[in-house]
Amino acid sequence: MKKYTLYFFFLLISSSGFAQLVFNTSYHNFGEVNKQDGKYYDFTLTNAGTQEAKILRVEEPYGVSVRFSSKVILPDSTITVRIKYTPKRKELFKVDIPVWVNIQNQPITFTLEGDAKTFDIKESLQSPDFISTKKIDEDRTELQIKVIDINTKQPINNATIEIIWDGLVYKQLKTNRSGETSQTLKNDAYYFVVNAEGYGTEEQAIEINSENNSVTFLMGEPKPEELIVEKADTVIEEPFVPEPKDTISTAEMPVSLYAENNIVFLIDASVSMKQEGRMDLLKAAMIELLNGLRSIDKLAIVTYASTVEVVLESQFVKDKAQITQIIQDLSAGGRTAGAQGLQKAYEVALQNKLTEGNNLIILATDGAFNLSKGDKANVEQNAASGIYISVVGVKNEKWTEKSMLSISESGKGSYLSIKSYKQAKETLLNEIKAKSKKK
Repeated sequence: MKKYTLYFFFLLISSSGFAQLVFNTSYHNFGEVNKQDGKYYDFTLTNAGTQEAKILRVEEPYGVSVRFSSKVILPDSTITVRIKYTPKRKELFKVDIPVWVNIQNQPITFTLEGDAKTFDIKESLQSPDFISTKKIDEDRTELQIKVIDINTKQPINNATIEIIWDGLVYKQLKTNRSGETSQTLKNDAYYFVVNAEGYGTEEQAIEINSENNSVTFLMGEPKPEELIVEKADTVIEEPFVPEPKDTISTAEMPVSLYAENNIVFLIDASVSMKQEGRMDLLKAAMIELLNGLRSIDKLAIVTYASTVEVVLESQFVKDKAQITQIIQDLSAGGRTAGAQGLQKAYEVALQNKLTEGNNLIILATDGAFNLSKGDKANVEQNAASGIYISVVGVKNEKWTEKSMLSISESGKGSYLSIKSYKQAKETLLNEIKAKSKKK
């Protein structure tokens, strides 16, 4: 069957000849747009006539940037019109960009449309130039993925692969009959969750680059998932929750069942948290908790590595999109300054303390956190005054559990463990529900 390409024509007659502009399309729909995507599209304009054409001007609505490979279109030549739209919030967008050419009275209008799911508030509005485009492409790698049976080495068809990036599901793929699929990704660290019927789940953190561009997942019989090590009194049964009729409750936390929360995350941002997908699992857990919180709950985030930083001042959970962005932007690197971080977390919790409600610091780390005598006394004193602390071990080694249990017991909180994506989606939300449930 012959394949035909649809082109649009503008035919203009003049006394000295004619100019005929042909463009491949005037409309592009990006579909879902995430912060790491290029967000630009290359339209083409071809002069199929005998008269030279020139770009006179272009209207750029806010967020739009336009570049031309040339503003002169010689007869029998083509230029590229590169148009970028940079969203600064989650939104459905549709923008029209009129371009005036000297050979006609009416503009050519190009249209970009899409659904911005995530965004980078600091991203430049400028469309990439044509020289740097090659470098942008080189920063992306096509990852080849294969899923096979660990025993028979046969490919597994229809396996589901979730690619987690900065705590959110970025892509979901399915394998073909050969057990294969592929995805072009920005060079970065990702966390992969693979499910296949009858095989259970496999998870792996992978750093993607031009030299590390393929991965094979070996799927075996389902193994019992490692139990969360926690105090027995934190295990709760899910209550029956009717659909909330008020404007404050969430489906997970109705106001009638759960008290207000003053939560301070204390996050270990040392270099070891970059390894084995720990930071991605923690981000997933934090975002899942965030989605369950209400506008009456307060949240703060303190990080500690070489320095201590309050990356989110304590605030009511009203703008979840903005807080999600802050969580996604968390990064790890440097040594561990745990004692200073603990002191800052207590200061933030105390400044926002609830007289009636749940005041809880959630310390998330992958290593041992040894308290000095002074630190332990501080933890016990704050617990006595109603500010508790729970400790989350993120893919931590067995030998670190003793110190984590010591902190949680002194702080009248819980010791929790996150070693899989499933646990990440459940652990923190269940902890807050247990601590804030009304008696």
